[in-house]
Amino acid sequence: MFRLLLWIGLVGLALASQAQPVPRNARLDSLEARLPQLSRPDTNRVRHLNELVWENRDSNPRRALRLAAEAEALGQRLRYRRGLAKTYILRGIIYATTGRFAEAIADFDRCRRERAALGDWQGVAGAINNIGEVQASQGHYQQAVATYVRALRLEEKYGTPERIAADLANLGVVYYQLGRYAQALRYHRRYLHLPGRTPDAHNDAQAHYLLGQDFARLGPPDSARHHYQQAIAISHAHTDLHTEAQAQLGLGELLVARRDYAAAATALGTALLLATQVDDAATRAGALSAQGRLLLAQRQPAAAQAAFEQAYALGRRIQAREVVRGALQGLSTAHARQGRYAQALRYSEQTAALKDSLLNEASTRQITEMQVRYDTERQAARNRLQAAQLRAQQQLIRRRNTQLIGGLVVAALLAGLAYLLHTRRRLQQRVAFEQERQQLERQRAAAVLEAEENERRRIGSDLHDGIGQLLTAAKLNLHALQQQLGPGRPGHENLLDNALAVVDESFREVRGISHNLMPNALIKRGLAAAVRDFLDKLPSDNGLRVEVQAYGIDATQLPPHAESVLFRVIQELVQNIIKHAQATEVTIQLVQSAAELTVTVEDNGRGFDAQGLEADVGIGLRNVATRMTYLGGRAELDTAPGRGTTVTLEVPLTAPPAPAA
Repeated sequence: MFRLLLWIGLVGLALASQAQPVPRNARLDSLEARLPQLSRPDTNRVRHLNELVWENRDSNPRRALRLAAEAEALGQRLRYRRGLAKTYILRGIIYATTGRFAEAIADFDRCRRERAALGDWQGVAGAINNIGEVQASQGHYQQAVATYVRALRLEEKYGTPERIAADLANLGVVYYQLGRYAQALRYHRRYLHLPGRTPDAHNDAQAHYLLGQDFARLGPPDSARHHYQQAIAISHAHTDLHTEAQAQLGLGELLVARRDYAAAATALGTALLLATQVDDAATRAGALSAQGRLLLAQRQPAAAQAAFEQAYALGRRIQAREVVRGALQGLSTAHARQGRYAQALRYSEQTAALKDSLLNEASTRQITEMQVRYDTERQAARNRLQAAQLRAQQQLIRRRNTQLIGGLVVAALLAGLAYLLHTRRRLQQRVAFEQERQQLERQRAAAVLEAEENERRRIGSDLHDGIGQLLTAAKLNLHALQQQLGPGRPGHENLLDNALAVVDESFREVRGISHNLMPNALIKRGLAAAVRDFLDKLPSDNGLRVEVQAYGIDATQLPPHAESVLFRVIQELVQNIIKHAQATEVTIQLVQSAAELTVTVEDNGRGFDAQGLEADVGIGLRNVATRMTYLGGRAELDTAPGRGTTVTLEVPLTAPPAPAA
């Protein structure tokens, strides 16, 4: 015994010198500082005391119990049920973690009654679930499963998905105790990775600890070690000494199995130190048993015997039968290695008897599952009966409501008809508005084109009547001057001849511009003659051969405004061909029928990509489209790089009406 205590003391001193200092709990310090300010015995002090109980549960469980006693007394005096329920569940958790299982169950049951009186069924489910956890810790698996199922039924009705998953995780603990590790792993993973779960440091650390246990049984061991270390890191960062002690114990047992004895001694020493600090009797007993197994592996059976004896005494005190069984098995092995075979046989027989008791109780879980299935089926039968009664009532209600529904349907139809009429009226208004807008657009385009044509005529008339007359007078004056000077002056004759030639050239240029602005052929002989006249005046040295074909258009002239617009469009298209197409042949067809006039301008030039035209390059084509819109017609462009261009103009001869002069 002395050697074991000395060894534990040395490990504890080494850990105290190497371990990082425990982080201070800022919230606990704040709550402790505020407690003297809440001296008035009211519900605020009860709530504050409960908060202090929770923050002290791991770091100072004895103070937590004193604060809980004060909160209970004040809550009973004030008849403050909600505060009492909180006090009972917090104190029950502390009792459970310190191995005082009977007191824990009593407090959880008190909490259940207070929550039921308040109508808080989710709180009732939580208290029942805590009772199941205590029963599982004692090894009463049949009772624990029945209690968990009872809590789960309430959670499914009143709880949240997260609380349901937590209950299923508790069932995973039972599966672990029964040796069904794969099922336990599935439940524990489901809790840790629950979508939408609110993160909680204590619960996350517990989940990693449980997963470490599962992987320690199933493998691989590296996964178990990872989860144990995760649990240690999270619980240490949040001063959760109870969970840190459990995780250190699990890690130590894993290291013993892997024969890493030095690291195992450190982990188990830390677990024992933390469990003692928070008065966690169950974890302390487990750590003592694990240290006994470590000493046996190091061939120190006497020291191991002392550790198992302490674990046995502690397990019997807290009624933890799994701990007692492990301690008895360890004592049997320790005595056998010391040659005390009689004592070893006695402990082995006690171990077998206790193991059989646990197995018999575990086997009753199948009966419990059958009972649960029976209850489920019975509830389903009751549900079917209630559903049949409900259907009969619904049929009666449907008969009574038939007239009301019919009236509602008629009202809905009338409302729908009114809506359709309203929609139809709105559509008619929209169509009328669109027609008016299009009419205004046509009038605006007509006004612009008419103003443009009038301006052309005015400029042409001014050039012909004004500048043309002036050039004629200048020519006459030069002829008169030539006659006055007479022959015999060669220098003067050359100058006069040059001046007369310039005046003639200017006269022809002004006459050409005037005719382009106001072609006489268009006015006197119609569109086809004007187009031919315009093409005849094109330069003959550009290598372009132009052919004009007119069908049904010579005999009957078009309306003047249509002739003028089409002539300008053809001019624009021919000028584009000369400038850009590099064509050698152009064919212009004018075909008039009773309903429309079709003009086709086709060249054999290089063509172009109509979609890729830049904005400033396509101005002429947009002008063509605008003028055709004014006439109520349309322009179609067919072109591609390398195969020429064809422009087709279609103008109706009945609409739109000619604009007023």
